[in-house]
Amino acid sequence: MNQESVDLNAYLYAEKLYLARLAKVLGKESDFKRLNSEAEILKEKIQSQFFDPEDGWFYDTDLSGEKFIKGAGSEGWIPLWAKVATQEQANTIRDKMMDPEKFYVKVPFQTMAKDHPKFDPMNGYWRGPNWLDQSYFGVKGLKNYGFEEEAHKATLQILEGAEGIMEKGVPIRENYHPLTGKGLNAKNFSWSAAHIIMLLMEE
Repeated sequence: MNQESVDLNAYLYAEKLYLARLAKVLGKESDFKRLNSEAEILKEKIQSQFFDPEDGWFYDTDLSGEKFIKGAGSEGWIPLWAKVATQEQANTIRDKMMDPEKFYVKVPFQTMAKDHPKFDPMNGYWRGPNWLDQSYFGVKGLKNYGFEEEAHKATLQILEGAEGIMEKGVPIRENYHPLTGKGLNAKNFSWSAAHIIMLLMEE
């Protein structure tokens, strides 16, 4: 595919900083400096190549980095989770995340914006279902940039909106319909359960 992913680059940025911290503890000064330097290069790239100032959103691009592959999805807030966005960029991402016509739905922070023409949670694995790991990244991203009130509000809505999460004996599902809260696909899904715990710990 002729595509470069903003979320994968943001994950890589975070990984380089984690590895740099380990290198510092281990006394590997040259690795520490190299990893921090590589992270700074990635930071500039993410902030400039993948952010569309007209839309106020992070998008994937083609491999040349000259054309956005538009379609607002959960990859747009991963730079906030990784702490690689500017505060100004984070402000515009926050506004779209909290928009009821886009991502602030019954189970907030789904994989595709509600107003996207291809949004179809029942007929597209990544075209709208809510994966709780992606929701967690959204909540954590909001907190990273000082949006505590929005993060708290979204956390409550996720936990109350997703079918069965607050009930006994109801299996935790792989993902959830963002507009109805219905549990979808596999039952007893471990990373959904793990991210519920992480959301609660953030509170």
